[in-house]
Amino acid sequence: MPKICVALNTNSWDKAFEMVEILKGEVDVFKVGLPLYLTENGRSNTERLIQNGLSVFLDLKLHDIPSVVAKTVETLPAVDYLTVHLLGGSEMLKAAVETRPDIKILGVSILTSLPKEESREVLRRSRKGLILSLSRIAMEGGAWGIVVPGDGLARIVRRYFKFISIAVPGIRMRRKPDDHKWVTHPKSLTWLKDEDMIIVGREITNSKNPLNTLRRLKSHFQR
Repeated sequence: MPKICVALNTNSWDKAFEMVEILKGEVDVFKVGLPLYLTENGRSNTERLIQNGLSVFLDLKLHDIPSVVAKTVETLPAVDYLTVHLLGGSEMLKAAVETRPDIKILGVSILTSLPKEESREVLRRSRKGLILSLSRIAMEGGAWGIVVPGDGLARIVRRYFKFISIAVPGIRMRRKPDDHKWVTHPKSLTWLKDEDMIIVGREITNSKNPLNTLRRLKSHFQR
């Protein structure tokens, strides 16, 4: 069963800690994004999660020249996972990996909010070709894993790059209109391995009963 990562999609630490209390013990990883981390007490509260024995995924999607990324990651707390953009290239990725070998670095490939037609227009590549190129950057740069939207693209990564972990965002059991253009139902990801990860946010955090929703999601992976 892949690791279950719940995104704390809020800029309120009170709400974040409330959700953590409800879900801890049932979730493998909690994801802290920019809106939460950039609050006044973002760093200290992230460290509080770590001190409480929780696994933390810091989703900053860093994308800058290698020296700036190296200086940035040097200052970060001792989280378990951190994201950088693979479009920054292998040298930028290596800078992050070599500066903080204690953190598992994941390379972000394509955002779930990017429509198919726009990705082709802007990047001038087929989705398969782009994912294969970015996966090579992830391997060459020493990333622990790659964040890949959608079952189809994730399968391409696994077919050609068997020894890198895969994290799939945009998990939805019910399709609701939002800024995720690429969503994936958990039942299509049962092939993922224990070292892989699925990332789910609003479907759980906006649920009237987050714990029941989480357990329903996990039931798709029970063998």
